[in-house]
This record gives sequence, structure tokens and C-alpha cells, in this order.
Amino acid sequence: MKELLMATVLALSPVQAPGTTVKVYFSTGNGFPGKVVAVKRIAPHSGVARFAVEQLIKGPTAAEHRRGLRSELGKQIRGRSDCGADFSLTIKSGTATLRFCRTVWGNGVGGDARILRTIDATLKQFRSVKKVVTLDKKGRCLFDMSDAGTSCRTGHE
Repeated sequence: MKELLMATVLALSPVQAPGTTVKVYFSTGNGFPGKVVAVKRIAPHSGVARFAVEQLIKGPTAAEHRRGLRSELGKQIRGRSDCGADFSLTIKSGTATLRFCRTVWGNGVGGDARILRTIDATLKQFRSVKKVVTLDKKGRCLFDMSDAGTSCRTGHE
């Protein structure tokens, strides 16, 4: 099952040759939604979008952290996965849908905005991605506390 899931994710992610350079966008400062700075990583497999999100969760290297870069995402992901990984990712018709399979705890309005901004910037680097929809474990828009929980799908708050 895990192999099938991985094959599906790789098939639906932007595909590049192994060794492709991708950008991962980390936060700098405490602004709202904050400034992001790109760093480069070398993808070891052809699922470059998935790799970029994995690196965002992993966070900056020690040297990047000393430069003031950070990722608030990794430490906010907790609990059991319902898909065998931290997240699932599909890209279809210009929309990247990132669904977290573990609980992502909110980090306050500013922290939540910075998390969403880094995800958005990281995934929109790929030409096939025009829009990013980020969902929580239950399929609601991540950090959307409205009754509907659909603002990321419609673009309305």
C-alpha cells in the first residue's frame, strides 16, 4: 500500500530528473504574513514538489537558521497519520492540494499566516501550480476557523 501511495504522489507531482534543484521558502522576521526567503535543495527523486514540502517541514539547516530563517511548520505537526505520511499532495489542473495527514496545531494568527505563506511560495515555484489549497487532517482549510472551513478553496474568508 505504501508503494502504491508513493507511486501515486510521484505521478501527480511535478516530475523532474533526480538531482533537480528546488527552492524551499522559509520565513524571516515576524511580520504578517511575513517575508519569505528561498534556499536551494537537491531533490534525490523525481517527486520534486513532495520533496520541497518535506524540506519545509524539516526546516532550515543550522547555517540557514543562523541567517534568521525558520520554518514554524515542522514543530506544529503532531499525532498519528491517517495516510502513512505527514501529508498527501496532488497537483491537478493548476491546483496543488496539500492535505496534512497528521494534526497541525495553530501557532497564532501571525504564525499560521507565515506557515501558509511558506507553503504557498514553495509550491508555486512549479510552473504547473497556479493555486495552492492547504487542508488539515479532516479536509478543512488549514487554520480556517469559520463554520464552513472552505476559504482556501473559494478564495473568500
